[in-house]
Amino acid sequence: MTTSSFPLRLAAAGLLAASALLHAETPSPVPASVLKRYDKNKNGVLEPAEVTKWEADKAAARAKYKTERDALLAKYDTNHDGRLDEAETADAKLGMEKERAERVGERIMARAAAEKAAQEAEAAKAAAPATPTASPAPEKTTAPSMTEGGDTMMQ
Repeated sequence: MTTSSFPLRLAAAGLLAASALLHAETPSPVPASVLKRYDKNKNGVLEPAEVTKWEADKAAARAKYKTERDALLAKYDTNHDGRLDEAETADAKLGMEKERAERVGERIMARAAAEKAAQEAEAAKAAAPATPTASPAPEKTTAPSMTEGGDTMMQ
């Protein structure tokens, strides 16, 4: 009597799958970078207060992103359809690059002005005449001095 090997193969496949599931690492619901930043007591789990802080930071980031997006749309959405088409996107990229270059240029100019002021201050300091040292005051003598008439006088 020959037995079919199908049930045996099915059982082996099931055991193999179960083994893989048991040995697989369970993914953490919280990324490691979030744990590093928000797990203040370093126990490997976010406590309710830590989760609240994480959620608040995510909400703030979303609000900031929405504000920036709305500002870009207001500035570059010329046909007012609520999105940037290809031409508007190209204009936005060009405009943002120009603004960035201007900010970098302003920082360079400010740094150059500060360096120039420091050099001028050093030059002025080097060119300033040295302050004369005070010569010692003549010592007062207690010896009598003579007047024209020959009388002695105390100083």
